[in-house]
Amino acid sequence: MALFGRSKKSAAPEPAEPETTRLALAPEPGPHGARTVEGQRDWICSMLEPLMPFGMNLIDASGLSLCEDLLADGDLPALPEASCDGYAVISIDVRDVDPAGGVVLTITSDVHEPASAVPVLVGHPMPPGADAVVPLEAAIVVDGENLLVKCSVDAGVNVRQVGSDAADGSVIATAGTMLDERLLGLIGGAGFDKVLCRPRPRVVVLSLRERDRSSQAFEMAARQHRDAASFMVASACRADGAQVWREESAALEAASIAEAVTDQLIRADLLITIGGIEQGADGPLAEALEGLGPVDFSTVALRPGPVQGFGLIGADRVPVLMLGSDPAGAYTGYEAFGRPVIRTLMGASPERPVVRATLDAPVSGDRGVCEYIPARAVAGPDGLHALPLADRPGALGAIARCDGFLVLGEGSMSAQAGDGLDYLALGSG
Repeated sequence: MALFGRSKKSAAPEPAEPETTRLALAPEPGPHGARTVEGQRDWICSMLEPLMPFGMNLIDASGLSLCEDLLADGDLPALPEASCDGYAVISIDVRDVDPAGGVVLTITSDVHEPASAVPVLVGHPMPPGADAVVPLEAAIVVDGENLLVKCSVDAGVNVRQVGSDAADGSVIATAGTMLDERLLGLIGGAGFDKVLCRPRPRVVVLSLRERDRSSQAFEMAARQHRDAASFMVASACRADGAQVWREESAALEAASIAEAVTDQLIRADLLITIGGIEQGADGPLAEALEGLGPVDFSTVALRPGPVQGFGLIGADRVPVLMLGSDPAGAYTGYEAFGRPVIRTLMGASPERPVVRATLDAPVSGDRGVCEYIPARAVAGPDGLHALPLADRPGALGAIARCDGFLVLGEGSMSAQAGDGLDYLALGSG
């Protein structure tokens, strides 16, 4: 079937477009004429559904969203355990020890008899009858058979009690929790080897780079203009938990661009294009996607990266996020809209945690846009402080050195040292 075929008949009007082939009603422009960052993000995410979950091995579930409540099937630990290396004892034998003389116990393989001590390692079950552990540093082995203890140890000291990590029937983890290595350790310790999770979204980052022009000057400029944007965006997708492929296309014509796009849809839960949107709805990318599904190009009150595109294309209505080729604009566009898409597909909150930071240097902006300003933050005695790495956003070098963005909101012209601004810490949440 031709990608751009249209009916030549004009006798009968075309039926109304089915609702499922349209995008949701676009957000209204903000107070300065462009869509707000929050409005655009929420609009995009409203058209997405989290990926279907399936059972997977614990090692594969790290960083994914749990889709079931997990209840402990038995106590964890099931038996009392030593919480340090040392000697298991009956506490009555070492309850009131005189530090000057100490008390001598017999090293044995069990503690059924009074005045006995059994060597134990952290995490090992307590021998029957023992109810405390004397740590290694508090005891001295005498003649290889006796143990001199010079401090008092009460019952329960250095012992993990039955059910102290998870009691039988208690909730270990709730649906919606993002699984990390620590929680997976608890889940594995409770006897689970598989969990129900949403998979990692499959993301294709497609760099649309023009090549093969006849002009020698153009070829030289193309060689000098290296592709930072797609590498940065693809790496960010991976850091946010996606399975990522980065591809390039040198297509110039709309039909060739459309072919490059459709070739990737079979393996994509999300397609991110880099380049080709600078002319918005009048550009080559818009023309290429015309027959593939509903798309939207708009100006968002975001700097850098005001021109944004989004669509649902192909038979499976794969979301496509269209970013510019400018590295700073592509990265802030990804941070504002791409990351929320990935998080939504994973069943997680699309919003990155925001903290308040005190400026250590002034910043300036444009009242009509929300500016993402690269900065580095440090915790001080009076709270978080942030040093902007550039007085205006857009420098790739500053983005490479930053650990977050100061957000100079729409409607603000500037902020002075000592003022408080919202701070997006990259790599958090």
